[in-house]
Amino acid sequence: DRLEHIVKDMHADVYGTEGSATRHLVQLRTPPPSDAAKLALEALRSAGEDIPLNLAPLPTDNTCNQIDGETKAGQAAATDEAAVHDSEDATNNNVYETDNLLSMYLGLHFPLSGSKENVSPIMDHDNSPIHGLRFPQRVADLLRSLNPVRTNNRVLDVGCAVGGSSFELAKSFDHVEAFDFSENFIAAAKRLQSGEELTFKVPIEGDITEEVSVVHEPGVDAAVMGRVNFFQGDACALSEYADSKQGFGTFDGVILANLLCRLPDPMSTLNALPKIVNKGGVVVIVTPFTWLEDFTLRSKWLGGFNDAVSHKPIYSKDKLKEIMEELGFVKIHDEEMPLVIREHRRKYQYIISEATGWRKK
Repeated sequence: DRLEHIVKDMHADVYGTEGSATRHLVQLRTPPPSDAAKLALEALRSAGEDIPLNLAPLPTDNTCNQIDGETKAGQAAATDEAAVHDSEDATNNNVYETDNLLSMYLGLHFPLSGSKENVSPIMDHDNSPIHGLRFPQRVADLLRSLNPVRTNNRVLDVGCAVGGSSFELAKSFDHVEAFDFSENFIAAAKRLQSGEELTFKVPIEGDITEEVSVVHEPGVDAAVMGRVNFFQGDACALSEYADSKQGFGTFDGVILANLLCRLPDPMSTLNALPKIVNKGGVVVIVTPFTWLEDFTLRSKWLGGFNDAVSHKPIYSKDKLKEIMEELGFVKIHDEEMPLVIREHRRKYQYIISEATGWRKK
């Protein structure tokens, strides 16, 4: 009984208690195993228990799509090793290629979906956090409101998922390049772009779901959607795209939404920005700064740790400002941007990301 209790505690310490089907979306709140947990695990191993040495594999290289040698995808938010193992319909250990996750992202990116079927994105109740809806559209609106200098009227959506931000951007710019590492997400975005009517399942309770049709935002029509070029890509390959990808070019605006703290090497993405952003252009970075060694080696975190010498806390917000200024950008905007993700009719997850705007000098 004591052994079972310890194992359960260790599992909660590593993976937390939220449902595995949605932990990839909310930037895990549970830190890597504590020193006490590591000692307890080692004691269990010494007692003959078959405890794996790495409960949560770490990235093994500097590419955004490799974790412990297995391909990972989806750069719109984050991924979780536990969710991979728990998804029965996972393909090649890729949580972002499942039907359940596609449905969840379609709901997140197109919150008007369900209006035809009378299925609300949030159950009606007092003080409903409806301000957390339309997150992709609000990210796009923020870029637009910061008035980037129009050099070529082109923008880039890094980690576009199923295209909610991309289509919104296309209402105001002549051309949008948009990519995500998930083939499933990009395929869905292209199907919507072609005019196909997609349906997806909205979780209600337990195994009960409601099938709803995707509904676009007002003003998103065929002409607008036709301004977007979707492709599968890697956020850590931005520099390579700038140098050699045909037709990639430069941009007046770039958005990175809930992406930065889930990259194995965030600096590889940030360092590419001066190459691809036009003078006077604006970069919008939205992130909750949730660093985990499951996804980013501690040595590559921007902040979220105490200085080894002074023992003073190093915050990612301050470090990002230092980095962006060194790269030739000036901070022009800062706000807290909430996000609501549905688990089922009576359970939602509430995230507060920091949204910053940076203009290239």
